Formats: sequence, C-alpha cells, structure tokens
Amino acid sequence: MTYQKKWMRSYISWMGKNKVAVFLDTGYLIALKNKDDKNFQIAQSWMRRFLKNEFGQIFTSTLIFSELVTLALVRLKRPDFAIDVGNYILKSKKIKIISFTDDDFKNSWKIFLKYKEKRLSFTDCSILAQCERLNCKFLASFDKHFRGLIPSNLS
Repeated sequence: MTYQKKWMRSYISWMGKNKVAVFLDTGYLIALKNKDDKNFQIAQSWMRRFLKNEFGQIFTSTLIFSELVTLALVRLKRPDFAIDVGNYILKSKKIKIISFTDDDFKNSWKIFLKYKEKRLSFTDCSILAQCERLNCKFLASFDKHFRGLIPSNLS
C-alpha cells in the first residue's frame, strides 16, 4: 500500500470519528446517479457511507446544482436524467444545499487568482471557498485538479 493510500485511510478514519462534513461535487453526483458512468459503483459505495453519517453533514451548493442539471441536459443530452438527479438532490433529507453568498463570491475570486496555474473553474473555486466557510474537510469529487487543495480521493 502506498504512503498516499495509508495517509488517506488514516485521515478517513479520523474524519469518521470527528464528523467534519463532506461537500458533493458535480462529477461525483453525475457518477452517483448515472449507471453508465465509470465511477458509478465507487460513488454508490461512498454515498452509503455519507448517508450513514460517517463524515458528518453532507453539503452541495446552488452553483453545483446549476452545473449538475445543466451538464446532464446539455452534455449528456438527457433531460430525464437532469430532472431525476435534480429531484434527488432537492428531495434528499440528508443533503443540504447551500447558497452562494457575497463573501463566497469574493473568496472564490481570490482562490481563482491564487490557483490560476491549476486551471480551476470558478465553480471549482467556489467549492473550495464554501468548504472553507463550512469547515468541510472532504470533497466528494473525482476531479484530480483538487489534489493537494482538499482531501478528495474517492478511488
């Protein structure tokens, strides 16, 4: 087992004891609900853990919701999927959708400028800003560009 995997297992064990919150990213949510996605099984496995409250409160944001249903509609060309995944989030009693505040906007822009070499989208920067505000210490994401910025290794 590599050092990184040992560290991640240790960190996840610590998180489970300390309930620090998790933030759900767009790609994770698409994988969670799309059986054709290569990460479907992994996303399902992690969501079972999230729903058992192993990581504390589950968050996503209005920006992620917007990006999620738009990508499902436009990129996947599946209006039915866009509606299903949107309703899944909206009807969930466990997933809290948070609004994008003025401070989140300002902090997202600062993060965007700071990490311009990483080519993070503004929405990705908003995730980092909101995770900081909410004390989320784990990001449910398959995006590799978050490495080193917030624990997010789901594989």
